[in-house]
Amino acid sequence: MKPMFYSLFALCFLMPTYAQTVDFIKELEPAIMQCTYRCTMKLDTLGTDTKTDRMILRIGKNISQFYSYTAYRTDSIWKTSNGKRIWGNAMVRAIRSKNHAQMPNANMVTNDYIYKNYPEGKLSTYAQLGVTSVRIEEDYTGQDWTLQDSNKTLLGYPCQLATCSFRGRDYQAWFTSDIPIANGPWKFKGLPGLILEVYDTQCHYQFQIEGIERTNIAPVCFYYTTPDPRNAERIDRIRYLQLATEGNAGIPTFLRETSLGSKKTEDGQRQHIAHDYLERDYHKNACTSSSTGQHK
Repeated sequence: MKPMFYSLFALCFLMPTYAQTVDFIKELEPAIMQCTYRCTMKLDTLGTDTKTDRMILRIGKNISQFYSYTAYRTDSIWKTSNGKRIWGNAMVRAIRSKNHAQMPNANMVTNDYIYKNYPEGKLSTYAQLGVTSVRIEEDYTGQDWTLQDSNKTLLGYPCQLATCSFRGRDYQAWFTSDIPIANGPWKFKGLPGLILEVYDTQCHYQFQIEGIERTNIAPVCFYYTTPDPRNAERIDRIRYLQLATEGNAGIPTFLRETSLGSKKTEDGQRQHIAHDYLERDYHKNACTSSSTGQHK
């Protein structure tokens, strides 16, 4: 009984954290392009376990948004009148079958909504810290890139390699000048073309383009959730990461650990999962490569 009890307890705790109800949508501006990326996150840096999600980058003339399709689908389910029941039944079935891959949020790597240049000159991230909605606002300045001589083709577009160090990680990015938009997945920007692929050199996180749409796409929107993000508590980015680290107090931007922070080995023992945030500069001994002012 104890494993089921704790699983159901975790279910009750995680449901309001992961599933925010999308109440209505505020259109910000027409979109000129929508990019779909496959995001692969290494769950255990000492092993081979990974999680893969589909991410959406919707680009307007001035504003863009970036979010997990799985998170949006989950939010949309909760928007329906029987959404809680559908969600709860799916979770219970997954727990009883001991198949966590069947959970509605099994592939979700983040439930954040990121808005670039909204408000103007800022990058805003709406996230959850436990049951509290928080807003992280930072200057939208991008990264300090170095162009390299390497080239390859992605989705038929000729791409050039660029590298940077950003908040404790070293990255390699492939961008195409054929699409002269200085944007990319997550918080990346600043190259003379759209970033089609980017990954850290330790291969803990990777964003790889899967598709580009230019017609019949939804506008760039601000998704209002419950609790209303307009009333979300503003918090410093570093402080947010530190608080989320303390005992897994909330669901962080990119998961530090799985919901249990461990996994079963073949002999039935529990093994700690070694994992860290996409942004690592919250550590007291943060890498010096993330110490420049534009990376704060």
